[in-house]
Amino acid sequence: MAEPVEFRSEDGSLMKLLKYDDRYYVTHFVGNVKDHLAAIDAMDVREDDTFIMAYPKSGTHWAFTLAFMLRTGETAYRGSPTFLDYTDMETIDKLPSPRVFATHIAFELMPKQVKEGKGKVVAIFRNPKDVISSLYAFLKKVDHKDFFRCHNTWEGLLEFYIEGKIYYGSWFEYMKNWDKVRREHKGNNVMYFIYEDLIQDLRSQVQRLALFLGVSFETEFLDTVTKRCTFRNMATEATKTFTPSEQWKEFTKDKTLPIYRKGEVGDWKNNFTVAQNEHFDRVYNEKMKNSSFDFRFE
Repeated sequence: MAEPVEFRSEDGSLMKLLKYDDRYYVTHFVGNVKDHLAAIDAMDVREDDTFIMAYPKSGTHWAFTLAFMLRTGETAYRGSPTFLDYTDMETIDKLPSPRVFATHIAFELMPKQVKEGKGKVVAIFRNPKDVISSLYAFLKKVDHKDFFRCHNTWEGLLEFYIEGKIYYGSWFEYMKNWDKVRREHKGNNVMYFIYEDLIQDLRSQVQRLALFLGVSFETEFLDTVTKRCTFRNMATEATKTFTPSEQWKEFTKDKTLPIYRKGEVGDWKNNFTVAQNEHFDRVYNEKMKNSSFDFRFE
């Protein structure tokens, strides 16, 4: 069973999480965590299932929208994906195909059939400074005692982040686990996206994703998907045209989908002090020195 835990930073910021098997989860994870993870492990995966995997605030919704358009051949915005983490298995099993899921859990906790090569996994990663800056902005929009239970200053949140006392645990451990997947996973059902690459050349990444998913469309359709899914359009048109679920309306202060903001590479500079940045760089260089992943920070 998951154990509720609380952390206090030096400046008094509060972080409330669930802890199970030495991992941290959000308080609204389904059930007691243990049983739901067992249900995810035993999930009946369909051949055309797609799973978007990302550490929080790394481009989950962006990758979902791209994958959903390519899976369905439709260019309508769909809002939020169905998260394995927050959806009971009975609901998941009843969803019509093609199903596009999202999750923040580690690959080793994914359905057994996925780890055996069934379905498609799209893993997206973002430089860690922009991740925490985006999370900070996101949390300021959330206002619900049963959602992300915390009260954080920037200094407090950054402290939790560096120490790994945060939702889904350490970003560095998350990346370490993906390095292991890269080395050991034998299937050909995992594709890797870098968030900054989507910003730099979205069209080529749309082409890559279409090939990976095994879907075939005319150039015109891929061009349309690219145009619809530029971050600027996602942040303006998609937000205006999509009606958020009742859950999001309940959890946010302005009753809108609080996902898309700037989508800029290097926005972290608006939050990090010189001293904080130097400290983070020391931690990053130490923990990522043997990683197969490389990130751009501006």
